[in-house]
Amino acid sequence: MFFKNNKKENFLEFIPISRIEYKQNEDNETISLLIPRFRSEFMQKYFIPKDKSKYINANLDKFGSFAFTQIDGKTTLLQICEKMKEHFGEEVEPVYERVSKFFGHLYRYSLIDFVKKL
Repeated sequence: MFFKNNKKENFLEFIPISRIEYKQNEDNETISLLIPRFRSEFMQKYFIPKDKSKYINANLDKFGSFAFTQIDGKTTLLQICEKMKEHFGEEVEPVYERVSKFFGHLYRYSLIDFVKKL
């Protein structure tokens, strides 16, 4: 008889990897995510008018901007939460739920990937 491995993983121990770029806004506190309108180069070339950008700008608030800029391929979600608590204090509470939901949404829309902490 075969048994499934029912070992549960802690989401906060995963390391996020960005799949998109971002740009700093003029206020130097927030960022805009640059989301491609189309993934294939063919679609970008033939379906986007010449005067339009091939990116959609998604503006983040100060909490999302801080969290997204912490993505470096080495930092876990738990470490990002701790950095947010140090930087924002009580203003960011409940930090673990906020960060989990934020990165869950980014993952669902294929803007980031996760790797398991070694």
